[in-house]
Amino acid sequence: MRVLFIKSRSLKSSVNAYTPPLGVLYLAAYLRKHMDAQVRIADVIHMADPWSEIAGAVRSYEPDLVCLSGLTCEASTLHRIAEITRSVRPGVPVLAGGPHPSSDPAAVLRDENIDAVVIGEGEETLLELAQQIQAEPETWRTPASLLAIRGVASRGPDGAMRHSPPRPTISDLDALPTPAWDLIDVRWFWSRRSMSTCGVRPYMPIFTSRGCPFHCNYCHDLFGKRFRGRSPENVVEEMAMLQRVYGVNDFEFIDDSINLDKKRFTAILQGLLDRGMHPKLHFPNGVRTDLLEEEQIRLIHAVGAGEISVAVESASPRLQKLTKKNLDLDKVRRNIELMADLHIFTRGFFMLGYPTETEDELLATIEYAATSRLHLASFHIVTPFPGTEIHEQFAAAGKLRDDAALVDFEYSGAPFNGSMASDERFHALFRRAYYRFYLQPGRVARILRDRPYWSGYSDEVLSLVNKFAAFRQIREALRL
Repeated sequence: MRVLFIKSRSLKSSVNAYTPPLGVLYLAAYLRKHMDAQVRIADVIHMADPWSEIAGAVRSYEPDLVCLSGLTCEASTLHRIAEITRSVRPGVPVLAGGPHPSSDPAAVLRDENIDAVVIGEGEETLLELAQQIQAEPETWRTPASLLAIRGVASRGPDGAMRHSPPRPTISDLDALPTPAWDLIDVRWFWSRRSMSTCGVRPYMPIFTSRGCPFHCNYCHDLFGKRFRGRSPENVVEEMAMLQRVYGVNDFEFIDDSINLDKKRFTAILQGLLDRGMHPKLHFPNGVRTDLLEEEQIRLIHAVGAGEISVAVESASPRLQKLTKKNLDLDKVRRNIELMADLHIFTRGFFMLGYPTETEDELLATIEYAATSRLHLASFHIVTPFPGTEIHEQFAAAGKLRDDAALVDFEYSGAPFNGSMASDERFHALFRRAYYRFYLQPGRVARILRDRPYWSGYSDEVLSLVNKFAAFRQIREALRL
């Protein structure tokens, strides 16, 4: 069976950082392990002329199954890919999965070029679908066939969406095969900025766990609420293999809650030390910083600290409860202080524009960031992704924009404002956040002293300058 995965990307993204499609690589490896499948991956990020190149890939490979993956900001591209696929190969089964199809399957299935949506964690569901397509090429699309497979959304005879029962999440993550790295040119990503801000260099992204038990109202729920961790031995062995095969010494952990199980997280770090491994460890997706203990921070430092991202989001205790993040802000500040003392490069994530957020709460978050000892701060606009609780709160408050396209659902520069401040005032305060943070005395000196790498740093500086560094705007913002 020939299977073609196509990774959608946003063609109008304001984010100039790229990361390998790790979820797709896991799916590809799982299919190859459990059935006789030839698998290829086409990634829009590599294409100078995406529409013609996608058509060419479908035409030349003649796949028996096409699988599309995308985020919400990539959804318009995903639907165009589906259209092209069907025009070139009319009868081919087309499945969609990933964050956007999982969170808003009804919208995705309004596209008749897409047969079904794989909801959530996809390995087992996709395998069953592929096997059914292979065994029943004429009847697999029938409602009875699709409803028999857990974790699938499809269209019924009346065109309405139908859900099969949800699929239990995979318990034994150690049993999953290593991602199919041989199917992509991983070195292409080494010549571009990654999720980390540590510049251009060889690195590998890695998942050590899936699932997050917290209920933050702005998050997708792709891997479920039950935390499942790979064994420390399995994680360390994969890192050793990637060092040996690809010669990398940098790893980016992109778990949702890598340090939830404190004993497991400590064992991973200690396991690296026990094997004499000292890679640079980066946490660009953020760690649950109020669960970090001093011992773990010092172990990260002992192994080799690259960059730790601290997901604060809001300094308002009220909003911490409203969004169900429930972060211990005082412990987070103490841990930032300890990391600063150890010269560990830290980046903070902050979100502005929650529904009901007052101007005082906006200013409190800005001041929390500015008075911290973080090296970098990224301020994001709260984005009401379809399928999340906060999307419903935006709708109830009349804050959803009728003119917002799917491509706008991106944290950087999203055109939303759920706060109580006027749009003009909100965007002025958003600019102020960057000026207030980066003009803090001593900040630049600490960045210069502690940054792990310098490759690619000029691009980051230019990006900030282009977005925020008009002197008139700086003067206006600082007077706010």
